[in-house]
Amino acid sequence: MKQVLKVINESTIASKSGNDDRSRFWELYKKVAEEHDDDFLERYYNDMDIVLVFSGLFSAVSTTFIVAMESNLSPDPNDTTHALLTQLVLIGLGNFTAAGSTPVAASIYLVTIHS
Repeated sequence: MKQVLKVINESTIASKSGNDDRSRFWELYKKVAEEHDDDFLERYYNDMDIVLVFSGLFSAVSTTFIVAMESNLSPDPNDTTHALLTQLVLIGLGNFTAAGSTPVAASIYLVTIHS
């Protein structure tokens, strides 16, 4: 590819001074294309800056919420204790079928115990 570009640049087919129509056309085309590309890249870089700022702010806000909610993500050990104590009370009352083999939520049996 580099060799092809070197040959084209050193070519004498189109004059370097731009006297013929083809040479002037391609010089003008190159100038317009470079201006268009420069404008496009400037807009692209500005848009990319906005996207990066937005993603940074989004990451900071998300991290803040995750840190604040981290304590709520672990199970409450009191719930397990209440469920196990409820099963023990039901077994102590002789209600083996209601106790079951797995712990259940304590709130279901609290209504039964208090009524």
